[in-house]
Amino acid sequence: MKKYCMLPVVVLILNSCTTFNRKMIKDDLSVITKENISMIGGAYEFKGYEHINSGNQKSEQMRDFAGMIALKNSKIADCDKVLIRSKPLDKPKTYEIDFKLLKNDSLKYSFKYNATLKNGLLSLSNYTSKCHGIPFLFGGCQSFQSRIGLTAQKNLLIQDYYDNSGAALFIMWAGYTINYAEKYKKIQ
Repeated sequence: MKKYCMLPVVVLILNSCTTFNRKMIKDDLSVITKENISMIGGAYEFKGYEHINSGNQKSEQMRDFAGMIALKNSKIADCDKVLIRSKPLDKPKTYEIDFKLLKNDSLKYSFKYNATLKNGLLSLSNYTSKCHGIPFLFGGCQSFQSRIGLTAQKNLLIQDYYDNSGAALFIMWAGYTINYAEKYKKIQ
């Protein structure tokens, strides 16, 4: 009996999947294909030059690379450059993306994500989901994911999706979904 009571909760959690709003980036997007995936490689500035907020408006609020990827590490607060390299994996349209964060050409932090090529962008494997309380009864869930791509001028584009959803006994739905994007100039 207990299994059947939890089934609706599990279905609702799985149903709230990450969805990106493509409208906010479609005017300045260079489509990545498996033939030109190497174009994502290169050096980019750590600080963004253009932020597009959840209202699909250009914003004064600029975010750095670490903030967009949701990295929490004290070593990366003062970086000035991001190096990106991609390597194909055995599974079709799946790649390993290697990120190196530098300060004055000195390596400060390095990490890797797997990524899947979908609709001209690379969806990173940085999906996170946290639930509190009893989801959709007396609590909720928060999920986050990023994807990267290139602008028409071959600068780096990062788009994030953040969803905070929940309810009180399926009656009072609460939550919000935010999409935002940031662009980073290519150095080399």
